[in-house]
Amino acid sequence: MSRVFWSTVWKELYQRRWSVISYSIGALLFLVLYVAIYPSFQSESANFDELLRSYPKALLEAFNIDQLQLTTIEGYVSAEHFSFVWPLLAIFFGLATAGAAIAGEVDKGTMSFMLSLPVGRIRLFIAKYFSALVSILFFTVVSITSFIPLVKIMNLSVNGSNVIKTSILSALFMWAIYCMGLLVSSIASEKSTVYFTIGGVLFAMYVVKILSGLINSLDKLKYTSIFYYYSPDKALTNGQLSVNALVVLSAIGVLCTISGLWLFKRRDVNAS
Repeated sequence: MSRVFWSTVWKELYQRRWSVISYSIGALLFLVLYVAIYPSFQSESANFDELLRSYPKALLEAFNIDQLQLTTIEGYVSAEHFSFVWPLLAIFFGLATAGAAIAGEVDKGTMSFMLSLPVGRIRLFIAKYFSALVSILFFTVVSITSFIPLVKIMNLSVNGSNVIKTSILSALFMWAIYCMGLLVSSIASEKSTVYFTIGGVLFAMYVVKILSGLINSLDKLKYTSIFYYYSPDKALTNGQLSVNALVVLSAIGVLCTISGLWLFKRRDVNAS
């Protein structure tokens, strides 16, 4: 591809470098905190595990904690970090990156200039998309795979294969969120539109996931929630990586990417 294309990729990575580093370090620090706390928690983990299992199974499934084993480091970190803190950071980071990609450029008035470059709309879209994928990969590697050396430093054992499976699932989840945001960013003129639109959709999906687990008549609604397909507890503690989850998350990413590109190609930026 042309030098302009790679220059655009580098510019995108350079502009968001502090955002990527900040989110990655933040997620890593949370992970370090939970790993460091685990030894002191371990002596009471059996009691907590027994207490957890006394709750209704439907309630545990609603919050993606039905397969947690708090007596292990994987189960503890999955409950404290990967079931809430990490996905929340991933959502914030993914939507911030998507919002800045197109809607942010329009909002700043720089999109017209970028379109005047000899790169074309498709390549411009791909350049921004590629830089986002690099950012997502970096965030995932730093915030998840670093779990392996951290655990070894604490003289504990961990199943490396399960950590890799969790990384794959989490990267796909974050990518799908980003692509959803990019779809809205392709037609929006302000970053806030991306945040509020997809944020609202994700909140509704989360509520649906919880209600479907608590109310039997709403059970089938769980399949409409992206959170149903993101089960880090199953991947990290038992090595279960659902094929359905991989397919659905990938389908969301691909469909939103194609739709976003199609809309961006036909968008009148000057009229925004």
